[in-house]
Amino acid sequence: MNPTQAMLKLLNENFPDLTSLPPIQARALADARIREPNNLSDVAAVQDSLVNGRIRVRQYIPHDDDPTVPVTVYAHGGGFLHGSIASHDGFCRRWSRGTSSRVVSVEYQLAPEVRGPIPVDDFLAACEWAGAFNPEAGLVVAGDSAGANLAAVAALEYGGGSSSPLRGQVLLYPFLDPTMSGKSYTSNSEGYFVTARLLDYYWSCYLAEGTDRNTVGPRINPAKAESHQGLPPAIVVTAGLDPLSDEGRSYAQSLSDSSVAVIHRHYPDQFHGFATIPDYPPAESARSLLWEDFALLLRSEGWP
Repeated sequence: MNPTQAMLKLLNENFPDLTSLPPIQARALADARIREPNNLSDVAAVQDSLVNGRIRVRQYIPHDDDPTVPVTVYAHGGGFLHGSIASHDGFCRRWSRGTSSRVVSVEYQLAPEVRGPIPVDDFLAACEWAGAFNPEAGLVVAGDSAGANLAAVAALEYGGGSSSPLRGQVLLYPFLDPTMSGKSYTSNSEGYFVTARLLDYYWSCYLAEGTDRNTVGPRINPAKAESHQGLPPAIVVTAGLDPLSDEGRSYAQSLSDSSVAVIHRHYPDQFHGFATIPDYPPAESARSLLWEDFALLLRSEGWP
């Protein structure tokens, strides 16, 4: 059994069926699985703050803090239902060390207490707060899964060009399309940790009751934007065993077709959520490449 098969077996056997529970109970069960990170020394310091008196953020300061590197504003995954600063603490430490960037992790409000697109506004408020640290260096917006949705929407709202603070966007297996129309929702519907049924459950928690999923706007699904031209360069990561694989690949292609500089890294034998798993060899390799891509983003005006 290879490392991916072993990891999938472990996840499939041990991750609870959240869809069988009311949302608040599902969140509690998912968040109860969070473990303390084993890489506290990856950063020099952490600082917790409140933005607008209510949005909790955690800033990670690297050992080799370089004021010319943009601040990364990071939105955690969890289907808009669960996840937190705590769930992604270890990953944000790795990000800060690997990129030499300050990272601001954002604990946006969750569904179903709030519905979309309210978390977008929380994330944008955190971006504005983080942008004051070093306006000349700018920002990179980033996230995984539902967090990648927020990062992509933020990139749309900020736009690109000389007046925008954004230097780039990093989208790890983005959760974008509430219609769930990609073929990968069928081919990868179950057996690969995150199921199509779970993703549908997440959308039902995030969208206001009665929402027609076919008519949502770009603050819910950034693929619906009238134009993606002029957006900052993007790194998009997708996984071949992920129900979200097709929509992530399609979004990367839409950005490229709109003359946005894109690096798309596709991992055909990986599953949703793989890149944030500590001590998982395929994730470690993918993260090393991600740090290299991040450095390339900062060195160039765009990629071929």
